[in-house]
Amino acid sequence: MTMKLEVLREKARVATREALMRCPAIQEHHRENLTIGVQFSGADRLFELYLPGERPEDAIVFARVAVSSVTGEVGPVDVFPERWSASK
Repeated sequence: MTMKLEVLREKARVATREALMRCPAIQEHHRENLTIGVQFSGADRLFELYLPGERPEDAIVFARVAVSSVTGEVGPVDVFPERWSASK
């Protein structure tokens, strides 16, 4: 049986927030437009914090984390501070 997506999303949110606290702050104009997306990959749910682009392929991913929908285990959070430092 799999866990509810809302529970997994909250686990991802908490883990991502903790990881971002160790990085330079994201500029205010980016924070206003950040979006959280989810992709399904087998039993894992891959959550991404990203800045949307005009087209999906133009999005800039700032952080990514996988959460198991079976166990609720949260994987390591990949954070890309160079992407918000370089984006305008």
